[in-house]
Amino acid sequence: MLEIIDEFCWEKHNKILTCDMHGIQGLKNVAYWNMPTALKPAPLHHHPDILELHCMVKGRRTSHVHGKTYSLTGNEMLITFPYEPHYTSANDLSPCSFYGFQIDVSSREHLLGLNREYSLALFEILTTLEHRHLRYTSSDEKLLSLAFENISDGEPATVMLGVQYLSCFLFKIPEFIPIRKEKNITDENIKRVLDHIDRQYREALHLKELAAISGYSLSRFKGKFKEVVGITPANYITFKKLEYAKLQLAGTDLPITQIALDAGFSSSNYFCTVFHNYTQFTPTDFRRTYLERKAIHDAKGSD
Repeated sequence: MLEIIDEFCWEKHNKILTCDMHGIQGLKNVAYWNMPTALKPAPLHHHPDILELHCMVKGRRTSHVHGKTYSLTGNEMLITFPYEPHYTSANDLSPCSFYGFQIDVSSREHLLGLNREYSLALFEILTTLEHRHLRYTSSDEKLLSLAFENISDGEPATVMLGVQYLSCFLFKIPEFIPIRKEKNITDENIKRVLDHIDRQYREALHLKELAAISGYSLSRFKGKFKEVVGITPANYITFKKLEYAKLQLAGTDLPITQIALDAGFSSSNYFCTVFHNYTQFTPTDFRRTYLERKAIHDAKGSD
């Protein structure tokens, strides 16, 4: 099976620090992706002797592992274990920000340069986890940020500090909350807002209006919504509009301009820009690809 090995990269939206750059024993790639448009899909691949953590900051990212689908939003983490096949598809992509850390578990006594006792303890934690899809807190996200920032600094003392931040995050993983397939929204105030958006997303919605429905102040509402839902209110509304548009593109022959306006976009040009940023398809290409796949599926079914 394909093994993907990313190379060093230090661009505005894509920063990957390889092990030969940071020199930390028991740690492979350290990465931060902050993509304003959808990432290209990753083909089916695995990582020998590497435990990989994808830790979402904002947006949405969906991965497939062992035939199961995991949809991540802000403050959620997905772990893939050594040799596990996983991939993302074009339908799973949207703008997002996340940290990636690859832990080299080929030697259980040398994780992150820790001494033998702590390394063995961390190895036990990471390799016996009952759940792979977990929610962490905003303070845990700060640990990730400080870990990446200090490790990428390059100065030996600062790199060591970054390793301590990363170790703190990893040792806290057993405290993180498992994410079920159906996410249960327990905050009734945010639940009222979601119900309102689900009914009215094709209309003009304003944050002050949504905050009033929630009963929170505007600043509190924005923070609470992201904490509970995992993405910002604006992102959530955009996702709802695009889901509607995809159904119309796949199931009708309505003109794209009509679909754009029906979905609540101000113009077809703006709709096309947003659609491409979130899917890497133009609406026309999306419709054509869907119809081609449907024709192939129907032809196979009639054989």
